Amino acid sequence: MRRAKLHNRIGRSIATLPVCSLLALGMWWLPERRFTPDLVAGLLLVALTAYVVMETNNTYQVIRVRSRMMSSVWLFLSASVIPFHYFSPVLLATFCLAVSIYLLFRTYQQPQPVVDTFHSFLLLALGSIVLPQMALFAPFFLWYFIVFMRAISLRSFFAGLLGLVLPFWFWAAWQIWIGDLGPLLAWWRDLLSTVDEGLVPLVQAGGWQAVWDKVSAWQSDFYLSNATFLLLFFLTLWTSVYYLENSFDDKIRTRMMMYVYLMQSWLIIILSVVTFQFTAFTPLLMFSVTPLLAHYFTLRNTWVALIVFLLTVAVFIIIFVNPATMMEYFLYLCRTFQEN
Repeated sequence: MRRAKLHNRIGRSIATLPVCSLLALGMWWLPERRFTPDLVAGLLLVALTAYVVMETNNTYQVIRVRSRMMSSVWLFLSASVIPFHYFSPVLLATFCLAVSIYLLFRTYQQPQPVVDTFHSFLLLALGSIVLPQMALFAPFFLWYFIVFMRAISLRSFFAGLLGLVLPFWFWAAWQIWIGDLGPLLAWWRDLLSTVDEGLVPLVQAGGWQAVWDKVSAWQSDFYLSNATFLLLFFLTLWTSVYYLENSFDDKIRTRMMMYVYLMQSWLIIILSVVTFQFTAFTPLLMFSVTPLLAHYFTLRNTWVALIVFLLTVAVFIIIFVNPATMMEYFLYLCRTFQEN
């Protein structure tokens, strides 16, 4: 057995989660140096998602050693991206996705998981109300149930279909009651625009030519404004290769759950690229890649893993402490010093 390196000890330490929680709280406060209602709402959603992530790991042992690294990684990544500090529909959709996947894992090899299937698709539908693109995850969730969870049956299939339709049924009934179908039609147009402008050209081009055409048209400032997404893309690629090479170290149930996170991460990346909606999908990608990163940092005992860990922490700190934020904070300190 190799001696545990720094990132392994951090991944297995009981102090990691409290430290990351306090760090996230400070990073939430630092840019504006106060807590506005939007900041508090965003912090609460991120904290609730962290709790769901922690319970997922505790219940299903996604990481085969005692660790709080999954929730710690999620808190640190979320706190590092300042635009995601504020309440937004995508944070609510990310929370719904986290609960939906938690319920999905409960169905593993269950003969008739009707209730959990219903609630899993119900949460997916609730998330898609605030983020219409999440509705595109439904066919892939059915794939997760059939292939990874091995829990599909005729009753559970119709339970999932009912859970997917039910929120829209009540929403449509309410809009008809008040005599205004505008919000529902706007939601439908938003979803259709994602398909018409992103997925349909991809299919009509006969492959990835449509994506390549979009890549060729990128502006130079794309790399600055979407640095977080690019970094998450490379981390997804790195940890996916690692896990596929070392997946047989885990139990079969754990492998199936990690495959769900892995496939979900790449699904989000593909949808982001073909639709060019990176901001809308970045928190979803951040959540999906969190278990892969936590697994890698906690269990991979190599010098390369240590370097990747240090570089990841450093780059996310740079994303948080950008030059504009540093200058604003420096001026704030100067004003405080003069007043005192």
